[in-house]
Amino acid sequence: MRYVLSALKVGAVKMISCMTACAITNDALTTQIEIMKPGIFNIPQTIKTVALINNVSDHIDKQPFTYFNYLVYEKDIFNDHESKASETDSTIKYRSLSNSCLDALSWELKKEGYFTSVVNYHDGLGNIDSSEKELFNPELLFQKTESDLCIILDQFSFHIKKYKDFEHATNIASLSWTIVYKKDTSFYTYEQKDGLNFTASDFPPGSTKNMKINLVVHNSAKYLGQSFCSKIIPTWIPADRVYYTSKNPEMVQAEKFALSNDWLKAAEIWNRQTKNKDIRIAAKASYNLAVASEMAGKMDIAIGWLVLSSSILKEKNNVDHKLNCQNYISILIARKKEIEKLSNQVRN
Repeated sequence: MRYVLSALKVGAVKMISCMTACAITNDALTTQIEIMKPGIFNIPQTIKTVALINNVSDHIDKQPFTYFNYLVYEKDIFNDHESKASETDSTIKYRSLSNSCLDALSWELKKEGYFTSVVNYHDGLGNIDSSEKELFNPELLFQKTESDLCIILDQFSFHIKKYKDFEHATNIASLSWTIVYKKDTSFYTYEQKDGLNFTASDFPPGSTKNMKINLVVHNSAKYLGQSFCSKIIPTWIPADRVYYTSKNPEMVQAEKFALSNDWLKAAEIWNRQTKNKDIRIAAKASYNLAVASEMAGKMDIAIGWLVLSSSILKEKNNVDHKLNCQNYISILIARKKEIEKLSNQVRN
């Protein structure tokens, strides 16, 4: 379940769940939140309609789809000797996979509701030579699609290695996209490279070799389309944040408030506990106030609480806590920059 903090106007943080973890000390747990990450592109507010176009060359399917079978047959302390044999599957076609990738991207964009209209043309517009910019006619493209933005998938390839009978497999995917805005003479190219791993547990029991390789390629295509959405528009991603627990009754109550998403009441208690004569409780409360401040979108205040928390504990055996504070400060500095970018990307 997602919980939205009303105090944060741009909706940059959500609290979603809590899980135990021995992150730094026995008194540290991690809570999982969702943070909004900005897209790579600052798409103007005037962009309302999007066209998705598959421009992957049809020549790519003239040869059978090939993947590799890696068999480690000998190991010693000096070398790893490998034998590698290629295998083919004529039922797998890159044109179909690249269309599936666009389907996944289209579904994600429509689900997010960032644009008024998303139209997936697949490869229905024929070959578009977007690589030769001087020959590429974007005006004609926008006339055909009646869109404000064209997202073109130009290249799509997999390099798959399976180990034994798919005990595990890796897929090194390489995609290339062209982004074209209406009334903008610039072209933007994004090279999407990803390494995807599959283990035996990902394959249903009794799956044949053909079924397994098909699962790898189709799941990869879907994932790559979904993940590219986060490059185009702001999206929510999970992130872990450390916080401190204590047997102090007020700290226990504050934790309950925080886990029920009432960060304001939790912060009121932690604020009182920063003056506790027990410096460990004071340091924990100060650190937790940094988390509460981030949840409210107040990054500078959060950094201030971390500096205080780090300075309270001066003993040599608290190096882990100081590193914890420093790491969190680095995260918050990066988040400040992301939120500045989000202010130009988030739409009502």
